[in-house]
Amino acid sequence: MDLTRALIADAAAVQNGKLYVHGGGWDTLFLPQVPATYPSLALAFVLRVDARESPSQIPIEIGLVDDQGQAHPLHINGTVSVGQAGPDQVGGSIFVPQAVTVNFLELGKLGHYRFVIRSNREVLAEVPFRVLLATRTPVQD
Repeated sequence: MDLTRALIADAAAVQNGKLYVHGGGWDTLFLPQVPATYPSLALAFVLRVDARESPSQIPIEIGLVDDQGQAHPLHINGTVSVGQAGPDQVGGSIFVPQAVTVNFLELGKLGHYRFVIRSNREVLAEVPFRVLLATRTPVQD
């Protein structure tokens, strides 16, 4: 099993085996001040599982660390269910899209952060982003 792609989005959902992403692929949050509470974002990713490993339950752990390597209080544990491979998938892979919504994310300082996605203590992916102060620019005529 491996993680083939991961990104941050404004919103994401999985329906009928497809990953739907709204406002995805960004890496910067512009905030008016810090500390701040960001209302909502999504972490979207796709796992590729060998068909021989299905059906299975894959433990997933998501954490957040800052640019100093300090752990953020955000910690998400879950399990990804992989269904039985169909006869046409024998010897191939099963792609399992996932979307995790993070509401009310507390960000205490400016700088770089990264979501760390693990399974069985193995890091599958790190998804970086940064927090900057929003600056107002005067309106030009």
